[in-house]
Amino acid sequence: MLKKLAITTSMAAATLAIVSISVNEVAAQSKPEIRFGTGRPGGAYYTQGAVLADELRKSGLVKSANSETSSGAIESARLMVKGTLQVGGMDATWVLLAKNGGKPFKKKIKLLTATPISVAPLFFVTLAKSGIKTIDDVRGKRVAVGARGSGMENHSRKILKAVGLTFKDIKPVYLSFGPGGRAVREGKADAQLQCCAPNKGLTELTELADVRAVRFPQKQLDGITNPAPAYWQMVLPKGAFKGHKKDMNTIRITNGWMVAADSDPQISYVIAKTVIAKYKEMAKKARHYASIEQLFKAARTEGAKALEVGAPLHPGALRAFKEAGIIK
Repeated sequence: MLKKLAITTSMAAATLAIVSISVNEVAAQSKPEIRFGTGRPGGAYYTQGAVLADELRKSGLVKSANSETSSGAIESARLMVKGTLQVGGMDATWVLLAKNGGKPFKKKIKLLTATPISVAPLFFVTLAKSGIKTIDDVRGKRVAVGARGSGMENHSRKILKAVGLTFKDIKPVYLSFGPGGRAVREGKADAQLQCCAPNKGLTELTELADVRAVRFPQKQLDGITNPAPAYWQMVLPKGAFKGHKKDMNTIRITNGWMVAADSDPQISYVIAKTVIAKYKEMAKKARHYASIEQLFKAARTEGAKALEVGAPLHPGALRAFKEAGIIK
């Protein structure tokens, strides 16, 4: 009898062990592997991606999380469709163009929002001693417009077109944030399109040279933002970077971590969940995360639309925001 009981107990223990292993395997399998497409070194996405990837690894919610450079939002969107990347940093402008298959996209790409990550200013900078005062003054000048094929290059084209200029009216210098800033500092470019102050490239420029922002006359600013569903206006506040001595109206964009529409819901869920829980802490290393608090606040009264970056929330992200009580 005792022998039979011992055998039965042993079998039960073995069965429990097998069940335990199976549960652990299922739990492990539910943890996604995430590769982030960020942008060029020195840009805001680059820093924000590295900080979030670190938080995801510490959270235990993922198998792995790696932040990788790309040429920018446009390349990231294409790589997400291929499955090479799971997440890409993009602003609403390119999300909308991807949805409609507009240039520079060759075909329609359906993306959804995992989470917004910042509300940011878009503006040109030049040396303080430069004769460039307003956007009209860049005509005939060397302008660092971003790396070829990047989101910044395409922002440059759209903004200049809205004020009656094309790349034929300037001398485009195809350099990303850091190298573009150095070109301005070294006299190899006269102005640079900048975004998301502060960022590493802009900080390096302002620490080593006297710079100022190029002003948009209000009528021209209205012309840039009114027809564009992804451009708004905001104040670039005094002190936003060294040398910026007074408030100035400029262009506003909303940035987000985007995913392919058919992606695993768990990816968007863990990203949104981590950002919701840790954005204040992450803002100590990547300051732009602090700006999403205003979007979270708006979502409590306006709903999920306040969190959309040119596209609806992915179902996985929707679950995370509902669990957090940010949306009903």
